[in-house]
Amino acid sequence: PPPGLSLLPFRPPPGLPHPTALPSPAPSAPAAADSSSQRVEWCIHHVFSKLKTSAGFALVSPPLQVGEIPDVRLHFAPGEAWAQSMRSRKGKKTEAKVEHGAASGPMKGSLRLKIGDCGDAMPLKFNLFVGGVRQGPFECNFAERTVQEFQLDVDWRKHVEKKSESLCLRLEVLSE
Repeated sequence: PPPGLSLLPFRPPPGLPHPTALPSPAPSAPAAADSSSQRVEWCIHHVFSKLKTSAGFALVSPPLQVGEIPDVRLHFAPGEAWAQSMRSRKGKKTEAKVEHGAASGPMKGSLRLKIGDCGDAMPLKFNLFVGGVRQGPFECNFAERTVQEFQLDVDWRKHVEKKSESLCLRLEVLSE
């Protein structure tokens, strides 16, 4: 800090826990059916509320270790189908553009994987599970780009747990 200015201790906003009190997500144990795979799960609790708050922008996971790659963040983007369902009747012109193919993004949403500052970016092969539905296998090479995007083939809204409004996204890393 500048001379004469002292830093106050960090205090979270009212109603939120201190970041050090939050549990850090960790990959689960290797799958029993296939010992060569690892699973990482990100459950987005109250997904609809969070998307409304973010105005439809991507939700970002805490840092995760995916396979051998540390500091991976998942970015979940809801897609144009969700955006259409949230627009008011005042947005008829925008809705018409989307219906006629002028959509700016994937209809059913997407998942982006972004790695942090990692010197040796290894290729990654994985299956993506949206709720209980498997997509993939997908392959990405972080040496080419640090952000890789994968469009969802399923309507994620149909896989939200009704009671908790949670959407669980799981990556099952496949070894070569």
